[in-house]
Amino acid sequence: MKAEQRTSIRKKISLNIVINHDFAYSKRWKVRDLSLGGAMIEMDREELVPGTMIEAVLALKEHDQYGLYRFPADVVRVDKNGVALRFRRYDNEAYTALVKLLYSS
Repeated sequence: MKAEQRTSIRKKISLNIVINHDFAYSKRWKVRDLSLGGAMIEMDREELVPGTMIEAVLALKEHDQYGLYRFPADVVRVDKNGVALRFRRYDNEAYTALVKLLYSS
């Protein structure tokens, strides 16, 4: 059995996400689960390959308004369940909105 590698809470959630890649690819998909470090996206396996650098854009609620938050990410795994992303460095506003979403009840 493979050891758990996640270092933060992962929450099953259904959110829209826009994946941007290389100025030529921009599509909306669904998030299956989300953490501070990444996300699992319901996406066709053929869309992206591991090692691809992308930008993930989420609309997250902050102070009763939605804001768009950009998360640079790498595709780390592709399987029958979708595409796994690992977030790279993102800004403090995105971090705060993500923490509020993940740690709210």
